[in-house]
Formats: sequence, C-alpha cells, structure tokens
Amino acid sequence: MVKAIIVEDEANNRENLRLALASYCPEVEVIGEADSALTALDLIRNTSPELVFLDIAMPLGSGFDLLESLPEIRFDIIFVTAYDQYALRAIKFAAVDYLLKPINVLELKKAVGRVLVKRENTKENERLAVLLHNLQKQDQKIALPQSDHIAFVPVNSIIRCRGDRNYTHFYFKDGTTLLVSRTLKEFTDLLEGNQFYRVHQSHLVNLDCIRKYSKRDGGTLITTDNEKIPVARARKDQLLAICRERWGMS
Repeated sequence: MVKAIIVEDEANNRENLRLALASYCPEVEVIGEADSALTALDLIRNTSPELVFLDIAMPLGSGFDLLESLPEIRFDIIFVTAYDQYALRAIKFAAVDYLLKPINVLELKKAVGRVLVKRENTKENERLAVLLHNLQKQDQKIALPQSDHIAFVPVNSIIRCRGDRNYTHFYFKDGTTLLVSRTLKEFTDLLEGNQFYRVHQSHLVNLDCIRKYSKRDGGTLITTDNEKIPVARARKDQLLAICRERWGMS
C-alpha cells in the first residue's frame, strides 16, 4: 500500500480525486489532504507520504513553490494541472507524471501504475531537479530512458537525432550516442522551437550545430560531427527562413 496525500485548493477536486483513488487504485491509501502549499508543507513533515498528488496552480503558492521549499524530496509526485502549457512542457522534459483536469480515470490508473513500477529504482530527486531547472529557463536538460536507468542530458549537448521506426538515436557533442525506445516525433514535439528543427522525416537537428548547408539536390546539411543530413524539399524554405532569422543570412 502506497501512502498518499492530495494537495489541491478546491474541495470538490480533492473529493473527486479521493473517491477515484478509492474506487480504481486500491494500492493507494490517502492519508491526508491540504488546500495550500503552506498547509501541505506541514502535512508532508507530519505524515511522510510516499506519493503526493500536487496541484500546480494554487492561490497561496504554486506546487513548484512547495517543492522548492523542501530541503529534500522523498516521495513520488503526480502533478495535477488544468492548462499551464509551459509547466506541461517542463514536466514532459523531466519525464514526471501529470494529470489534466478534469481527471480521467484511465489516465489516473496509468499514472499510478507507473509510480508503482518505478518506486524501487527511480531517481525522483534528480528527476525533479531537472524539472525545476527547466522551469527556471536555464540550460535545459532532457530525460532519456534507458533499459536500466534514466540519462539526464543537457539539451544543448545534442547535435542531432535520427529516427528509426520506434527508436531514436541521439548524437552528442562529446562523440557519444544513445538509443532511446521512443519515436522521433515525441522528441520533435519537445525540442522543435528550442533551437532544433526537423529537417527531414528521419532527422531532427540542433541549429547551432550546422556547419554547412548545400542547396544542391534539394539541400544537404553538414553537422559539426561531419554527418551529411538530407533536407526534405517541403522543409527547405522554412529551414532557410529560420536560418535568416537566427543569423541574418541571405
């Protein structure tokens, strides 16, 4: 049994989540509730929960404010949010679980299931440090799951990504590579617009790692690791427009 608390400023939302957990997630025992970040801080100190369902937007301090006030995080977290797109992006970068309001029972069961699976070996403190780091808009990191661990790498260390069906190959500035069991589209959704551009169905490139662009045969990029990357004809004009905007090229 996983001991959990609910941190949510609206009483009806707390009740709905509590009832859903009782009905569909019997592995979770709700041992307390808080209606603000301040009361949640005392509740966490007094109950030492293993799992916290944490609302992001609350009147007297956000869920992130609560996390930053804790000297150490010893519990798993499932964030609950209504619409904060920036927070969602940061959460996805850090591979932390979240639920959208109104809560969908199937998504709740999936999120709880993931927490139960990873409780024994997850590095939640490091995962949340990545999240808070990303929210502060510093040099961002991204979580890349491997078979027996999660690699947290700076986004700006990535030269390029190559899609291969349900896998993505990452190529880094230090010459190392990683293979991740996720599609290139998933990483395009996260990285594109953040100094990355998908120049081809199979290639996502860090724009700062382009060494040369050849206009022949539709277009080819040479990246800083001396790899030739084809540019799809349909993406050529937008790539050139992005380059003109970034570097003032003609």
